[in-house]
Amino acid sequence: MNIYKNFINKKHSNKINEELLKPYFPWYYNKNQTSKDTSYMFHLFFKNSNVNSDYYYLIEPILKKLKFKNLLNVRANLCLKRPSKCSWHVDNFTKDLKHKTAIYYVNNNNGYTIFKNKKIKCEKNKIVIFDADQRHKAKVQTNTDARIVINFNYEYI
Repeated sequence: MNIYKNFINKKHSNKINEELLKPYFPWYYNKNQTSKDTSYMFHLFFKNSNVNSDYYYLIEPILKKLKFKNLLNVRANLCLKRPSKCSWHVDNFTKDLKHKTAIYYVNNNNGYTIFKNKKIKCEKNKIVIFDADQRHKAKVQTNTDARIVINFNYEYI
């Protein structure tokens, strides 16, 4: 697992934060984050070898820094402040789980990502990169209305 603070320059980080929090940004409802947990909103940037969003340009500075061979999926998640539950899961975008997951934190809040032996705080412009077979779950924030992360799943070089 690798953790990088100030992953992209401040200007790009602020632009991502501003755009994703604008009232017209297209968020979509999903009943469950994983299998049997709380609903959330998402925005799909990339899936099935295709760009799926007019806002793809926002994530390009992050993509330039990730060393990937094949991009599998990129999705922003928006969790609103409310009682919430997220199950342990892995990001299974390949059958053998031989790919990476990167979680980019868009905004500061008191939520975090939990791994077996570690908690990663939600700090703006931080990214955690790990093997996709590592079980993890989200802990929703209580101090801000929104917790926004962008998940990247990719095969690596």
